[in-house]
Amino acid sequence: ALEVADRRFAAELAADLRGHVIEAIKSPYGNYVLQKMIKVLAPQEIPFVVEELSGANLDLARHEYGCRIYCRVLEHAAAEPTASQLIDKVMADAEELVRHTFGHHVVECALEHGLPHQRARIVKALRKDLMRNARNRNAAYVIEKALLYGSHDDRQQLASDLLSRPAGDVASLARSQFGSMVVRALLRLPEDMTKQVQEQLRNSALQVKGTKHGRRLLNDHDLGIRTDGRAVLAGA
Repeated sequence: ALEVADRRFAAELAADLRGHVIEAIKSPYGNYVLQKMIKVLAPQEIPFVVEELSGANLDLARHEYGCRIYCRVLEHAAAEPTASQLIDKVMADAEELVRHTFGHHVVECALEHGLPHQRARIVKALRKDLMRNARNRNAAYVIEKALLYGSHDDRQQLASDLLSRPAGDVASLARSQFGSMVVRALLRLPEDMTKQVQEQLRNSALQVKGTKHGRRLLNDHDLGIRTDGRAVLAGA
């Protein structure tokens, strides 16, 4: 009964919001209403939402409230042709969005709910300046999602790029708050991809344990320290 009531209420609100979507997005209350509509109504019932988004400035993906609407569209209508076209346009600016305070949420949703070519576009954007992104407080979350939801090839490319960096770069990431998130994500990959990560951590154990973030990473993944200063897997 509640679901039926929600749909009826959302349909009534939809009729009132047609032509006023952009205005509603920028309002805390209107934004909530739009999110509710997208969640409970089929995309075919509210096509004007994506249509009005498509005709507006794409900077709405960077808006404190606007990013939420893009996320709901991705969660509930990613495969719809008009929605897919809209997200394609937004992802053309993925290089900047991954580091943006609000925009990175849209990119993360695209990795989780978007189409394969959109995920590939994001991974390509991340790889253009991967170390900078891995150290960035917003982009680090995007890399984490890419290593979780990307295709096997996408994940392998990201891992290969990070591990082919000069010796010590992985250790440097492991020492920092946001870089350590990326290293943790690497350690959750299939075993054949994690061996190099573990080896680099072993070789740089003293450096890694020099910060609280590095120590936590070593401890959480059962990496101990030998008397020669190198790390060894617990039980080895």
